[in-house]
Amino acid sequence: MSDPFTVPLVEALRGIHVFEDLDDAQRQWLAGRMAERTYEAGEALFHAGTAADRMGALLAGEIHILMPETNEPFLFVHAGEVAGLLPYSRMTTLRATGRAVQPSRVAWLHKDHFPDLLRELPSVAERLVWMMADRIREQAVNETHREKLMALGKLSAGLAHELNNPAAAVQRAAAQLCTLLTDLQAHAAGASAASLAERLAATDVGGDPLDRSDRERGLRQWSKSSGLDVPRDALVALADAGLDASEVGQLVAGIPADQTASLLVRITMAWRARTLVDDIEKATSRIAELVGAIKEYAYRDQAPVQSVDVRNSLERTLTVFTPRLKHGVTIVRDYADDLPSIQANAGELTQVWTNLIDNAVDAMAEQGTLRVRARREDDAIVVEIGDSGPGIPKDIQRQVFEPFFTTKPQGEGTGLGLDIVRGIARRHQGTIRVLHSEPGDTVMQVRLPVGHAEMGETADGDHVPTS
Repeated sequence: MSDPFTVPLVEALRGIHVFEDLDDAQRQWLAGRMAERTYEAGEALFHAGTAADRMGALLAGEIHILMPETNEPFLFVHAGEVAGLLPYSRMTTLRATGRAVQPSRVAWLHKDHFPDLLRELPSVAERLVWMMADRIREQAVNETHREKLMALGKLSAGLAHELNNPAAAVQRAAAQLCTLLTDLQAHAAGASAASLAERLAATDVGGDPLDRSDRERGLRQWSKSSGLDVPRDALVALADAGLDASEVGQLVAGIPADQTASLLVRITMAWRARTLVDDIEKATSRIAELVGAIKEYAYRDQAPVQSVDVRNSLERTLTVFTPRLKHGVTIVRDYADDLPSIQANAGELTQVWTNLIDNAVDAMAEQGTLRVRARREDDAIVVEIGDSGPGIPKDIQRQVFEPFFTTKPQGEGTGLGLDIVRGIARRHQGTIRVLHSEPGDTVMQVRLPVGHAEMGETADGDHVPTS
């Protein structure tokens, strides 16, 4: 294998995608007008604010384009790609800084040669025009995406903060009240019925409805035959707690008959109150869990590039979708045990899962089976989102990733969701595809390389083109 740093420029230009179909004479013409330079890892190729006056072809290595505000990478240029000023671009000043992340070799073409390039190599000119159009489109899409993410982040962060404090306060109060009611229940019973109070305190409502009905009927007969005249609400509570007539009779044995009914009312009222407090505590715990999921889902106040647990990222997204999933969607999870964490833009990965799950749920009309699978294959993490919807017709499967293409009714879809997902996957040097689709079984597959993630390949999602 030839060394990409020593191969002659004319030959090296074969590896640049926009120049790959040029003949030897055309490559020779182009090479004669380009200036080569090599860069060490960490060395800057250009800086934000300097003049935009040249186009660079990356012959070897890798370049990260950094946001001037945060110095975080948002665009990644790989060997075989071009960057910088493109023909027909009106950019005069570079908006970002380019830095080599590994030894790199670049061939620069000054803008003074652009008129000759357009005249002598019309096929290249056409490709460069399409490239510039794609970058403009990506910028528009990502600006919209970024603004929505920022708005969502601010809204969710504020909402989470406002909900978290009262939810935590209610949760603490419910726990304290539950303990207080349990003590009150025991004291209300007195020493003679302490075992009954303890039995009720350790019991939760539940069980088979038919069994509960049988217990209630038996308790009514016991109350009547014993001449106790216990109120029906107290008997219902005892039945709900799983106690039958025989057990209650044993537990109140020795208590004067004229006190039994009143005692059972006090004990069961305390037990009812405790079960209601239990429900409050469970509900507030769920609120706290959802608030935490929303906070992490939005990834506010966190570094753009961070260690991401893919399993947790998927689960947080599913939690946020709970209102749409809990009534008619069955979730089937399949997570491999050896899933590694990756260095990535956590917020962008969340948007990938959000769009794919949202599309799957829409396709099933919120009724069906959602399959979420994640595994490692060689040096990549593979995530698959499947649904039991009607499927994607074969003749449009290649179109679903095109911007503004949507199969949803007018007004319900923008056609940007999968285009955004594709852009995020590319920024992670990953891929997304329709693995297969037929009625009852559609699977979207995302593949993210593990090795590349170590270089911190993603950031804010704000794609400012260099053209």
